Amino acid sequence: MLNRFLIERRIGSGGFGVVYEAWDGRLERPVAVKAIEQRGEAGRRVLREAQAAARLNHPGIVTLYELGEEDGNALLVTELVEGSTLARLAHAGELSDREIGEIGADLCEALDHAHSRGVVHRDIKPENVQVTDSEPRAKLMDFGIARLADEVPLTAAGDVVGTLAYMSPEQAEGREAGPEADVYSLALTLYECWSGENPHRRATPAATARAIGSRARSLRKLRPDLPRELSEQIDACLAARPNRRPSLERLGTAIEDSLDQLADELPGEGRHHFGLALLAPALLAAIGFFVLVGHGAL
Repeated sequence: MLNRFLIERRIGSGGFGVVYEAWDGRLERPVAVKAIEQRGEAGRRVLREAQAAARLNHPGIVTLYELGEEDGNALLVTELVEGSTLARLAHAGELSDREIGEIGADLCEALDHAHSRGVVHRDIKPENVQVTDSEPRAKLMDFGIARLADEVPLTAAGDVVGTLAYMSPEQAEGREAGPEADVYSLALTLYECWSGENPHRRATPAATARAIGSRARSLRKLRPDLPRELSEQIDACLAARPNRRPSLERLGTAIEDSLDQLADELPGEGRHHFGLALLAPALLAAIGFFVLVGHGAL
C-alpha cells in the first residue's frame, strides 16, 4: 500500500506509532499517514478510530481517506491539515478571546455531528484540536478511544480511558461516558484557554485524579471581563453530575451570542498561557495519537 505514497517527512510519533506527511501519487493530494503496530490494544484501537471516523462527514472533523496494512502495521490515511494545535497556540498566547470563542463554536458543531452519528469522542483536549487559517478554524482529531453507541465497548466497566487533566468525573470513575462527558471536556478546554488554568491538573497523576470533579474556581471570577452568560455556561458545563450540565447546543449558543463581545486583541503578558509546558512538538497532521489511560497517566 505504501508504494503509492511518497513519504516526505516524519511529523510526529507516539506510544503506538508514527505519523508521516506524504503525497498520494494516485489521487495527487497531500495526506497524513499514521503507521501503527497491530498487536493487542493498539490494533483494536486503530480499527475503532477508523470505524468512528468512517461514520463522520463534517468540515470540523479530520477526514479519513482509507485504512490499510503494510508489514504488520495498520495504516490510517487522512487529510493533511496545516496549522498548529490549540494547545500550542494557547500556550504561546497567540489567540485572542474572540478566536478562542470561534474555535469553541466550531468544536460544538463538530461534536454535535459526532453525537448525532452515535460517536462520543471521550478525549477532548487542546492537543486534539488542530487550528487552521481557513474555515472552520478548528478541526477535531483523534477518535482512537471514541465510544460507538451501537457497538460492544472495547473497555470493561471500571476501565479508565482518556486524558486525566481533561476527563469528566464519570470517566475518571470508570463509568459509561456519554455525550455529556464531551461537553465537560470541551468546557474544561475552553476554561483553560480563557483563564490559563486547568482546575484538575496537579503535580502528580494521583493528585490529578483526586482533583477531578472538585469544584473549579468560577470562570466568571477569574475573567470578569468575559460576557456573563458565556462564563456561566462554561461553569455549568463543569458540573460533577452529567445530568446537571447544559446541552452542547446551549453551550454553542452561548458562545455564538458572545462572539461580538469578545476582544480581538491578543492577550497581555501571562494571560492564556498554560501553566504546564508542552511535552512534545505539535503534530502538523490532524490525526492525534490515542492513549489508554489508567490512573497513572496524564
